[in-house]
Amino acid sequence: MFALERNQIQRLLGGVNLQSPFGRRDYLLILFLFHTGLRIGEACRLTVDLVAYNGTPRDELHLPAYLTKTRKARVVPLNSVAQACVAKLLTFNAERGFSTAPIAPLFVWRNHRKLPPREAQRILQNLREKVGLSAKATPHTLRHSFASELVRAGVTLLTVKSLLGHQWLSSTQ
Repeated sequence: MFALERNQIQRLLGGVNLQSPFGRRDYLLILFLFHTGLRIGEACRLTVDLVAYNGTPRDELHLPAYLTKTRKARVVPLNSVAQACVAKLLTFNAERGFSTAPIAPLFVWRNHRKLPPREAQRILQNLREKVGLSAKATPHTLRHSFASELVRAGVTLLTVKSLLGHQWLSSTQ
């Protein structure tokens, strides 16, 4: 398993051009992935109602089975950073004229559609090259980084397995 260190994630974040049309979204995407451990396909399919209620970020993300790779629902706690990302994304979307209705995508791309996972991968690849990061930086390495941070903090592997949505403990190990 390959994971990025915090300083490598900070380098990636530092490479985001916050003045570009979608720079803030890209910055918040990286932070959100690192603080939730979601798969990129799961994050890109999130709708506003899953992460916020009446414009207020939720404490937990109840990820429905149809959004997950394993087709099993799971609950992902949203820490203060993830909640701040949600609030800022809702503001970003509203300021740009994108919908913040319950069924609207959280991560918006062109034509008011959801951000495709491949586009998110491309964003991270371009950032990695821009900041000269030799380490592999993909949405999936952010997922591994999330898991590594939890283990370093003393969270049990069974809990990490549950948060990641793994079917087998061996996948988490």
